[in-house]
Amino acid sequence: MKTFLAVIGGLTLLVLLVAASVFPFLGRLLESADDPAPAEAIVLLNGNPVRGIYGAELYKKGLAPIIFVGRPEFTAPKELVALGMSYEHEEEYYLRCLAIMGVPRNAVRLFGQGHLSTVDEAETLRREMGFSPKSLLVVTAGYHSRRARLIYEKVFPDTKITVCPDPQEALKPRWWKDRASATRVALETMKMAYYLGGGAFRLDAKPAP
Repeated sequence: MKTFLAVIGGLTLLVLLVAASVFPFLGRLLESADDPAPAEAIVLLNGNPVRGIYGAELYKKGLAPIIFVGRPEFTAPKELVALGMSYEHEEEYYLRCLAIMGVPRNAVRLFGQGHLSTVDEAETLRREMGFSPKSLLVVTAGYHSRRARLIYEKVFPDTKITVCPDPQEALKPRWWKDRASATRVALETMKMAYYLGGGAFRLDAKPAP
């Protein structure tokens, strides 16, 4: 019995030591970045309209002729909307940002209608594009870039996926001491684990064919 407890204790200590050594690098492990490269289209992932600034810069460099922006779930509090308070849909902020940055409206394509996750977003885009692109340039946050790559490479298996993290959303170097960065790393770690475990939220609860 003592030997068994000693083994369990040793394994527990080993796990704790490995976890402690990996912890400072957890933010980097969530990242997977490419250098910007020409593509058939730019995809601005939902989650933060500030991505429109970087997306516009890539567009104006001539890296792609079209920018895709999704229409995600409308998350305004229903109770406040019922009182007559106005809330804009997330895609409207993307459109306004792109317009201010000089991207013509006819270069922007909206897709989807209430997708719930990155998986749902990618599958909706694939259905609505109507063709299999040779390349896509995906813009998202650095801490979301590895999961985004895994998802888009699975949903678009015949497409070259270039993932370009928005520099404005970079984590702080010592992310665990910054509230915003720590929150992002914690949430993304849980989302990554959920995705790797086969989980994905979808509006219609069915994967794309």
